[in-house]
Amino acid sequence: MFKPWASKVPGFIYDKEASYFDLMVPTTDTYKHAYCLEVLLEIEKPIFFTGNSGVGKSVVIENLLQQLKDKGLIIPIVINMSA
Repeated sequence: MFKPWASKVPGFIYDKEASYFDLMVPTTDTYKHAYCLEVLLEIEKPIFFTGNSGVGKSVVIENLLQQLKDKGLIIPIVINMSA
């Protein structure tokens, strides 16, 4: 049975010690994009995120890669590019 994406979004726990730029507030869209990214990474399929500048593509990708790194599953190499 299908469930709404909103039912899967984890709650946000504010960390006073975290830098503003390290905060990731989960939303329906960020959860949905991270889920699809993780599934495609697991089956080793290419992924192309596209969208307007500033919508959070890089943040979603970097956050998921950091989570996978913390689990010891990958060693990411980040190359920043900008419009």
